[in-house]
Amino acid sequence: MGFWGIGAILWLFGIYSILILTSFLLKKYKVKYRQIIEWALIFVYVLSHTLYHLNWDVGSEIYFANENEPFVGKNQSFIIVFGIENQPKLENNYFTNNKILIPKNGILLTSSKKETFKHRYKFPVIGSGEKFSATYFEQYNCYGVKNYKFNYVVGTISDLGEVDYKYRDSIGDLICEKLKNIDLKNNLKVGYENGNYLDQKEVLINYQNLTKLPNGLLELKNLEYLNIHSNKLKEFPKNILEFPKLKRLTIGFNDIKTIPEWIGGIKSLESLAVNGNELTSIPDTLLTLPKLNYLLIRENNFNESELKETIEKFEQKGVTVQYE
Repeated sequence: MGFWGIGAILWLFGIYSILILTSFLLKKYKVKYRQIIEWALIFVYVLSHTLYHLNWDVGSEIYFANENEPFVGKNQSFIIVFGIENQPKLENNYFTNNKILIPKNGILLTSSKKETFKHRYKFPVIGSGEKFSATYFEQYNCYGVKNYKFNYVVGTISDLGEVDYKYRDSIGDLICEKLKNIDLKNNLKVGYENGNYLDQKEVLINYQNLTKLPNGLLELKNLEYLNIHSNKLKEFPKNILEFPKLKRLTIGFNDIKTIPEWIGGIKSLESLAVNGNELTSIPDTLLTLPKLNYLLIRENNFNESELKETIEKFEQKGVTVQYE
């Protein structure tokens, strides 16, 4: 049932108890027109719950620019970006569905706040909703010099029934570029919590479904620690080479199958965590890294005999290997 379900039951029980207590007091003090008052309270109670249910049950009807075509199986994606200045507000009805028209490019910019958006989706094309998936309210960080941010919702209709995060990342970079060039402006605070971009030595981006590194991140040339575990990268992003001072890299739980040979180019690397991936081997090129002293490789698909041989080789080079 969950927290909100229990809360709703307690709330309803509380209202019902108040009605019973009110009826008792009206009877005890012999209030004139007691029955009329009781029926009026019951009417208000039923009416308020009916209106609340009607408002709760409405959602957002999503219309695409070519709405007459069936999108199922064609990987139709869209993004709604909230809080953009000088953009129209989304329709916001109380007792009927909000109708939202997605432009041909799939990018809907609105000055509406994210809280006004209703997540109960409906589509004019029958069958679309069965293969539709969407994010909830999320924030995209642009990083770079000023680190612009924006709130968004992404939806995708496809045979997979999954959000297309590659689409999200490509559009994210596009919106970030427009914010950077002041082609767009939103109401979120710009910058980092600690210092400016030159001071950023650590960046953690976990559980964000990243399929690539945000373009703005590459401007952080003083980065020493990058933690991007639990995303959807599938492979090592080669632009990691653009961080000349990188000492620690955590890239676990990203469905990565191989460690590329070019990783030998990160000469400053001291610690590498690749746990929770789908690796079957560790390349000898890691042995060429002059400063590497820690390697986390547990929860992969290593052959036991090969794993033992790998551990011995690295420990002989003074690298601590954590595999359990």
